[in-house]
Amino acid sequence: MSEENEFRDLFEKTQVNMSIKKGDKVSGPVVAIDKKYVFVDLGGRQDGVLDRKDFLDEQGELTVQKGDVVEAYVAGSDADGILLRRQLGGRDVREVDQAVAEAFQSKIPVEGKVTAVRRKEEKLVGYTVQVGKSEAFCPASQMDARGIRREPEEYVGQTYPFRVTEYAEDGYRLVVSRRVVMEEQEEAARQRLLANLQEGAVLSGTVASLQPYGAFVDLGGLDGLVPGRELSWDRGVRPEDVVKVGDKVTVKVIGHEPGEGGRKPRITLSLKQASGATPWEKFVADPAFAVGTRHKGTVARLASFGAFIRLAPGVDGLAHVSQLGVDHRVGDPSEVLKEGQEVEVTILEIQEEGHRVSLCVGEPRVQGEKAAALSPAEAVEAAKAAAVGETLEGEVEKQAPYGLFVRLPNGQTGLLHISQLALEVGENALRERVMFRRHPLHSKIQVLVKEVNGDRVSLTTPEMAARETESMGKMEVRDAGNEKFGSLGDLFSGLKL
Repeated sequence: MSEENEFRDLFEKTQVNMSIKKGDKVSGPVVAIDKKYVFVDLGGRQDGVLDRKDFLDEQGELTVQKGDVVEAYVAGSDADGILLRRQLGGRDVREVDQAVAEAFQSKIPVEGKVTAVRRKEEKLVGYTVQVGKSEAFCPASQMDARGIRREPEEYVGQTYPFRVTEYAEDGYRLVVSRRVVMEEQEEAARQRLLANLQEGAVLSGTVASLQPYGAFVDLGGLDGLVPGRELSWDRGVRPEDVVKVGDKVTVKVIGHEPGEGGRKPRITLSLKQASGATPWEKFVADPAFAVGTRHKGTVARLASFGAFIRLAPGVDGLAHVSQLGVDHRVGDPSEVLKEGQEVEVTILEIQEEGHRVSLCVGEPRVQGEKAAALSPAEAVEAAKAAAVGETLEGEVEKQAPYGLFVRLPNGQTGLLHISQLALEVGENALRERVMFRRHPLHSKIQVLVKEVNGDRVSLTTPEMAARETESMGKMEVRDAGNEKFGSLGDLFSGLKL
């Protein structure tokens, strides 16, 4: 063999599966089975090797075949490949003692069965766990995940994976922890989720907690916040009106800020946007809402120029002050209507481009009645009333060093200041360049209308708005004597608004 070939072979051997280390959990398909071993493809130049006996059932039948995907833990390596071991258990006492010692050194989980509850002076101290023929002790705090409270007797008879945290006196003193294994599995799931997390992704989760400013959803080891405005297309709803703790929900990722410098990652979610089509898209596609049709609606809010009437969740129409269904002249809509009142209306006009619906209360006064024209000032006020607080998809119309000009669905253009964009730490010196790269001209972007002042529209992003509301909910309130009242969220949670 030439010197060049020898060097190449030596180099390849040293590069084999360098990312895999002792104690790692790995998985892969079975590629071969012989009389002694099961070989698993780990994606590198060396296969994983498992003892064939690990896959025999009580009748001695093999329970795995070529192509099956198996999980195992790295126990070491030799010339034959990477040595793998499944969870320990069910062996004779000598093997178990040796295997437990190996598991302690390599941090491989062992399989154990909870056999008894241990108490001292009626106080719970832990559990007895059987690992093969060896007895181990699991402290009470290490039997389950942090914050989980169950009756101690519920664990008895259950089999779980445990980590050996203490191995002394040649195996006669064993201490194990289930919580460590659960936290490692949770962290692995969290890292997988973060690695694949993208804005626009639709995920499944469980409502973990409710706050006055929104709902936290567990995505599988990682929590995201659904701000109050993203829970429903209806305005003014409280989190408890929409979901409850434990509900299984489908959410859409609308914002994601990676955690850096010890900070937790921030994930902003939307429940209302996860359903696919927006309420407006459903509305205009539904023939039941054609021009000329009559519907029952609810007065959502009043303005000097008319009444906004809820026709469907997330869709309000405007009945001009001159078309409120009365014969006499009305100076202010509040003279004949009140918020929350149910009324019958007729659809007079639908402007798809501007997302506007014009109504009259009751029957039109004449056949083919047209919607009353708004004055320029009224049009501005109508746009303001309809848009503030709404989350919209806009298009980047212009870039500037201080922010982005975003065209909204109703034709208006708003300013999204650079301070309202979540840019990673460390990029401050290049913020403009990062902003331009992430949001090029004509790209789509999710924005929230923060303020309308005349023809000036100020925008923010859903994730920045969620951060502000979350911070407000956590602010402590103190009295004149510096005594704590709790957070704003605590105070508001008791109010019936």
